[in-house]
Amino acid sequence: MQLTGKVFVITGAESGIGKAAAVACAQAGAKIVAAGLNADALSRCVADLCDAHGANTAIAVPTDVRVEAQVEALFKKAQAHYGGIDGALANAGMIGTKSPAIEGGRKVWDEVMEVNLTGTYLTIIAAAKVLVAQGRGGSLMATGSSSALRTVPGLMAYAASKGAVHTMMQALAVELGPYKIRVNTLVPGTTETDATRALPGRYLEEVAKSLPMLEVVQPDELGRYVAFAFSDAMPHLTGSLLKCDAGRTIA
Repeated sequence: MQLTGKVFVITGAESGIGKAAAVACAQAGAKIVAAGLNADALSRCVADLCDAHGANTAIAVPTDVRVEAQVEALFKKAQAHYGGIDGALANAGMIGTKSPAIEGGRKVWDEVMEVNLTGTYLTIIAAAKVLVAQGRGGSLMATGSSSALRTVPGLMAYAASKGAVHTMMQALAVELGPYKIRVNTLVPGTTETDATRALPGRYLEEVAKSLPMLEVVQPDELGRYVAFAFSDAMPHLTGSLLKCDAGRTIA
């Protein structure tokens, strides 16, 4: 995978899949604009990237993807610092409270939708506007979920939000195709992250037992998948659901 000279904006970059994607892209030669809510964790991520790959490898831009003005400022900062972008990964998201659908209530629904769907929309549309204006193509990605393809009891809002992300990205792939902008969705299976480790009980262990490969997905392999999809190796890869789920959706 060769990403030398390219610049990518990644939200939710302070941990988990977002951080792994930032690491993999930087290893392939890209510059990273790392965005997230946790400013301290974001700064540590950027410091690690710069220590490993050079002082100008990455910058941190604390961003709440629910706030349109902050998202717009994120992309202005990326353009001002690096002179443009080659793509973006809208990865910021939340799982939400695990509870039966009839008990979750509107509050849980709204919280999850605001981050996972509206936040992804704001990020991807802001990135698309920059790429169209630049006129040299690019690559957009969002993090979906295998839970949108095979749902999990107690996570209705999460599954619905990610299903909407899948459809939104495919619709956008059609619209942006003439601009040579590729639009794809990363579809992870259950992944070992801070968020899944925080779920009640022995969630990850129990999920692993149900998978054909008897293991959950690791963030670093998803990071490498993102770097591959961002590369020019497959210039006509667009509108795709890029699954990596240890067989979860076929079992």
